[in-house]
Amino acid sequence: MRRAFAISILSLFILTALSNPAAALTTRAGDMIIIDDTVEDDLYLAGENIIISGNVMGDVVVAGGRIEVRGNITQDLTVMGGEVIITGSVGDDIRVITGSLDMEGEVRDDLILASGESFLSSGSTIGGDLSFTSGQMQMLGSVDGDMMGSGGEITIGGHIGGNADIEAGELGILPAAAIGGNLRYMAPERITIPEGTVNGEVDFVETGNRDEDSGGIGLFSVIWWIFKYIVLTILALVVLAIWPGKMEKLARETTVSPGKKFLIGLGLILGAWITSVLLLITLVGIPIGVLLLLFIVAVMYFARVITGLWIGKYVFAKVGWDQKPWAELVLGVFILLLISELPIIGWLVYLVATLIPLGNYYYELKNTL
Repeated sequence: MRRAFAISILSLFILTALSNPAAALTTRAGDMIIIDDTVEDDLYLAGENIIISGNVMGDVVVAGGRIEVRGNITQDLTVMGGEVIITGSVGDDIRVITGSLDMEGEVRDDLILASGESFLSSGSTIGGDLSFTSGQMQMLGSVDGDMMGSGGEITIGGHIGGNADIEAGELGILPAAAIGGNLRYMAPERITIPEGTVNGEVDFVETGNRDEDSGGIGLFSVIWWIFKYIVLTILALVVLAIWPGKMEKLARETTVSPGKKFLIGLGLILGAWITSVLLLITLVGIPIGVLLLLFIVAVMYFARVITGLWIGKYVFAKVGWDQKPWAELVLGVFILLLISELPIIGWLVYLVATLIPLGNYYYELKNTL
């Protein structure tokens, strides 16, 4: 159940993030990025450490390790990172995929969140709805609309103007909480709710133990899926920022002789693995063998980035939307990882998504040399 809810949150995240037509975009990439001036355009950032302390008159899309938003963003904020801190103001929606979120700022519309742990302080305000999936969630701020989500440990100590619909392994309602509408919660056992904290009706649905939930698929698998998506998406955006023309060319050629490229990609991977193993069993070749293994892993991730870009281009072309390459990547990687989770065929999809681009890249190198 939690896994399904998490995937639905991520689907909502992707669809709402990419639903607007393409517009002018300012891009910046680097290890350390500081935006302390006024940007009168949509802004796309990718880096290790990112700080936005200025004003952005448009949408902001950020991918990085540690991200701080201290300034003012007039429209949407879309964030993917290891650690996210928001103390500024966002004029429309916020969409976040992160390991850790610390929010003390304001969002004037909805907050859509997928995280390992989240802390919404008493100073945080959400003008619309809060939709989330999180390992740990502390909501001490104010939500004008509804609060809907799932998690391992959830604590509500703030104000909710509408209804609250929660699924949790462990749920706590603090005396300071105020829920203007109804409370519906799913948990292993009924909890004690402080008198006067819920204005409407309370509906409790008992669930099984966390280990038994969803046939043994617990919260860890959800967090791991989110982590894989974050890592691959950040890698994809960084690679696209460095080699935009090359990436788009490789993606366009994915459908040219796919069977032949699949076999070439398979041969390259098998040959590289055999070579690395032979090097590892010799004392002198161990360093080279380790480097070769790391190179193989990096190349395999790079190949999936190309497939993700191709998928995104294909989907947007089918629906008739003209989008920037970064938007095609974000959607394409999401779809690729989602399909790869399907039983029986998932592993095959992932294999094809890796080997065909490798063969494609082989031909590109062959033609270049």
